[in-house]
Amino acid sequence: MSKRKKRRIKNPLRFAVGVALIVLIVLLLAFLIAAVSGCFRSAPAPSSEATAAPTAASTPVQTPSLMPSPSPTPEPSWEERRLIEIEHYVRAYGNCPDEAAVEARMATMAIDPDSKMVAFTFDDGPRDRITDYVLDVCEQYGVRATFFINGENIDAHEEQLMRMLSLGCEIGNHTWEHTNVEELSAEEMRREIGSVNEAVFNRFGYTIHLFRPPYIKYGGKGSETRNTLIALMNEWDMAVVNHTRSTHDTYDSYTAEKIYRRGVAETDESNKPLSGAIVLCHDKAKKTAEAFGKIVPELLSRGYQLVTVSELLHYSDDGFHAGWIYSSAN
Repeated sequence: MSKRKKRRIKNPLRFAVGVALIVLIVLLLAFLIAAVSGCFRSAPAPSSEATAAPTAASTPVQTPSLMPSPSPTPEPSWEERRLIEIEHYVRAYGNCPDEAAVEARMATMAIDPDSKMVAFTFDDGPRDRITDYVLDVCEQYGVRATFFINGENIDAHEEQLMRMLSLGCEIGNHTWEHTNVEELSAEEMRREIGSVNEAVFNRFGYTIHLFRPPYIKYGGKGSETRNTLIALMNEWDMAVVNHTRSTHDTYDSYTAEKIYRRGVAETDESNKPLSGAIVLCHDKAKKTAEAFGKIVPELLSRGYQLVTVSELLHYSDDGFHAGWIYSSAN
């Protein structure tokens, strides 16, 4: 056999450089592998403890904000809501030519809770001419009244109703057809009263809070009629309004002069005072309107404020309560 010849390195220097580069690359790769392995060992996989919500001790304390949190807006008082509502109707229906006229109208709505008050009420309207004259008196002297209307009169007397609202007067409910509620079933009573509330709200956006039963009949205490009526009043945030004194303006024998004298008497036959009284009238006879035209300036001269029933009750010691039956504010 022939001997294998040894291969000679033709360029020893190039060979040495190549070996050095290979060694350098191997060392560099080893360093990179070690570094990457160290990073993974320092960040272990998350455990159930690591993903739990931070404890109070581990949560950083935040510096309180220098800006105070806004306080909740307080609910407007009844007095504020009353003025907002009146101003709405003054602007909507008051025929005020400018802002000065609106402000002048609103100035007449001020009430002094420490001064004498009386509430005049008018049933069975609105009526042409008679109701208009009563409203003329209210506007002339800057006073208010409460009108317990029948629903069947709404369609033909929208202008009078809008004027009532623009003068700060109050609209009350007197059933749709002047019906004796003692003769109604529960469903009929709901319809007779509720239909008036609905019609007034749909036409004018106005919510009625007072009900005067026709003939001042609403069942004896504990009767089914009264219990049904009171339940409806509570449901609708309403109160039943009787009266302190009547002007007897429906009596044939009562002239405008007699109605006037009853309207301004400081006490009635039961010795009940005029201050805090709810006075019953009807806006369907000329003599009543004429008497009211004399009553108003006389009472104003004595320091009385002529207000609505709701105003009278809200400023009374007991206040207004749904489901109550009121004869006066005293």
